[in-house]
Amino acid sequence: MLTVGFASACGGDDLPPRPPSTADEAPEPAERCGSAPADDVAKVVLTTSDGVELAAARFGGGPRGLVLVHQLGSDLCGWFPHARRWAGEGYHVLAFDQRCDGLSECGGPEPATDVTAAVAELRRAGATTVQLVGASRGAAIALVAAGHSETEADAVVSLSAHDPRFVAAATAPATPADAAPAIKIPVLFACATEDRSAFCGDRDQDFLASVAATDKKLVELDDSSLHGWDMLGAIESDVDTFLAAHAG
Repeated sequence: MLTVGFASACGGDDLPPRPPSTADEAPEPAERCGSAPADDVAKVVLTTSDGVELAAARFGGGPRGLVLVHQLGSDLCGWFPHARRWAGEGYHVLAFDQRCDGLSECGGPEPATDVTAAVAELRRAGATTVQLVGASRGAAIALVAAGHSETEADAVVSLSAHDPRFVAAATAPATPADAAPAIKIPVLFACATEDRSAFCGDRDQDFLASVAATDKKLVELDDSSLHGWDMLGAIESDVDTFLAAHAG
């Protein structure tokens, strides 16, 4: 407030507009992500169970839901081209900024709760099945969320999940490794063998072996360092086939 008052007194009419400070003040998704406007993309504000407001974007509509969980150092805009493609294929897609990222509020150490809120929003809006697609840190968070009974998801795609000890919840299960025995929904686990930012090779096989679900698929890119959503160009058909098989 002091800064604003001083600028006004000095004739500071040319100051740039104040950036949004809450998810509710965020611009329309296409505008903020530098994409062409479209009728099938809309701004959404999610409120988590611990009261954190998250900026989100809805693409398309219908009963086949996808929740997209972005990677470290990014926001929902990184999903934009993929979200639009999936919406064009008939999916009801929701991408969101994780707490303390993008235009979302900060909150306690409960990022898996963000996923739970996104799933609930899609179901409220008419989705009868909801699958999770997470990239990098977002993949680890999606796996932990899949292990919590309150997250009503039907399948999960993990693209370059972070370390299986990554903490994504304040209550157990808190890490992907802890969540594995509680994950009873189908899992597609994808990683690149030369990616040092994700767990792959023997460690991913050990992780999948501990996942309770019987429907689980491992996709490894040999001699590749592709990471997170950058993997989609190489494994798009594997992901699309998995999503279609569990879309209901």
